[in-house]
Amino acid sequence: MQTFQTGPADGTLTLHTTVEGKAAKMGHALTIELADWSATTVLDGDEPTSVTLRARLASLTVVKGDGGVKALSDKDKQSIRDNALGSLKAAQHPDVTFTSSSAAPSDGGWDLAGDLAVAGVARPTSVHVDVTAAGERLALLATVPVVQTEHGVKPYSAMLGGLKVGDRVEVRLTATVARPWPPG
Repeated sequence: MQTFQTGPADGTLTLHTTVEGKAAKMGHALTIELADWSATTVLDGDEPTSVTLRARLASLTVVKGDGGVKALSDKDKQSIRDNALGSLKAAQHPDVTFTSSSAAPSDGGWDLAGDLAVAGVARPTSVHVDVTAAGERLALLATVPVVQTEHGVKPYSAMLGGLKVGDRVEVRLTATVARPWPPG
């Protein structure tokens, strides 16, 4: 068995939102980064056996907002961050975690099944991790749709629901890591 760690020095963990409602043109599709995260992967030979990921919500930063009537100011970004931390119940549940219950190689990467815990609510989640050779390193990409209400999170809304964050958000992990096993 071999264990390796991945974290912010290796890549980024981001959250991408959409905006909905009659006043959607006024809102922004957000890119939010979680700067404090770590993943532990256990391999048996070249076979993944488990993956655990933990992200600290306190590290949440609004990177950008696409669309909207005006660009996001620093004050807007801070307000969005505060609202997001409140919606995610970060004071009671400071981490988002994914713990695999199974991991298997698949075409072009790994298929993981496990539990994603957000705001204290764990739900079964499947994740495909694309793995691509990048010289002596491996490029990893995982994109996971998350439905907020399935985790007890009420998406942010304003203007009596005329402007709201879409219930489905997308989490993306991109990383480049040393090869944990010889190329095959």
